[in-house]
Amino acid sequence: MNAAFLTAHKILAEVYFDKAFSAITLNRYLNGAASSDRSLITKLVYGVLDTDIQTDYIVSRFVKKTNKQAQLFLKMGTYCLMNLSVPVYAVVNDIAELSKITGDRYLVGFVNATLKNIATSIKNNNISYPDGDKGFCIEHSYPEWAFAKLVRDYGREEARNIASYRLPVSDCVRVNTAAISVSEFKKLAQATLTPTMLPDAFRVKGRIRGVSEKCYTMQSLASMLVARAVGATGVCRVLDCCSAPGGKAVYIKQLVHDASVTAQELHPHRVKLIADYFNRMGESAEIVCGDATVFNPHWENAFDYVLCDVPCSGFGVLDSRPDIKLFRRNEDISSLMKLQQAILSNCSRYVKNGGTLVYSTCTIFRHENMACVEKFLKSNADFSLCPIHLPEYAPVNGQTHYQFLPHKDKIQGFFVAKMVKRIKS
Repeated sequence: MNAAFLTAHKILAEVYFDKAFSAITLNRYLNGAASSDRSLITKLVYGVLDTDIQTDYIVSRFVKKTNKQAQLFLKMGTYCLMNLSVPVYAVVNDIAELSKITGDRYLVGFVNATLKNIATSIKNNNISYPDGDKGFCIEHSYPEWAFAKLVRDYGREEARNIASYRLPVSDCVRVNTAAISVSEFKKLAQATLTPTMLPDAFRVKGRIRGVSEKCYTMQSLASMLVARAVGATGVCRVLDCCSAPGGKAVYIKQLVHDASVTAQELHPHRVKLIADYFNRMGESAEIVCGDATVFNPHWENAFDYVLCDVPCSGFGVLDSRPDIKLFRRNEDISSLMKLQQAILSNCSRYVKNGGTLVYSTCTIFRHENMACVEKFLKSNADFSLCPIHLPEYAPVNGQTHYQFLPHKDKIQGFFVAKMVKRIKS
């Protein structure tokens, strides 16, 4: 039995059947997998999840009704037939062998026969989709409700560009310059490093060896750019009010050594993630378990910089969390918008006169992004938009807000807006 297929199936079963987070589950299994299998396991997991709507539609053309186990085997097989440079007989055989783990002989035969039929249709170019937006969404495996939001926000042509683009899956490593110089890291790291727009960040191919884990951390470029956009300088107090897992808070502290950083998070287990992150990077912070929607009188007008990186729909990070497309629903957005507005309104009270408030998300929908900022500004006359100083990335530098789009910026789809609180006389 193909070990990579077996491991990928275990991960996918946890995601589909138990609604486990794909990235966390994948990393857990990769730690115990053979190094030669890790790349294929990752490709299978992310690929099957990313193409779920498309493969579900194709399978439905051949099977009227089946159980969830058979459906997963068929989705895996269909994805491989359409996207891997592997002979048809090898795919069909590997998936049929994999289905033997169920102990159901009928299911094994059913999976084998169905995949052969699907393979023949793919070979003969007999896979077709409905006309219009519905067919486009099926072919590019994008939820129709989410595509409708893109059309409203960006227009149909740009919506299609956004929904059809796939950001290449690649790791980005940030050097902990407090522990090692960039030049020394490049010399010691046994991996292929590609420079980025940031002097301390590289795209990495392969596993890093020869350097202590305290000398680097994995963090997306968009996340790093948001941390830099805060613009903290000198002796100052910084609050990251929805901090877990802590990457932005740690980076702000490392960019501004004189900063006093407070990281707040709602759930105790996520508070521990922040503490572990700071400890690993050799930095310190005040880490607080608390609700960002509930006012803390001790923090009123206490911070020079407040970062509200709020919970969101996550449609800007589908490259690393494709399971979002499986489980996020249109009705979730309204409740998220209320939460985002509550966090922004409450945490703005912690900003000093003349201080800075930064709002960010990892999504691409306007209602969660600029519309939320505009609503806040209408109710808070003491705040106004101000320029973001980010010379490392020219498109953002000087803007008051910016929506990163993967197909344009080649990084994850974060949003960031910067506001200043008026100095009262």
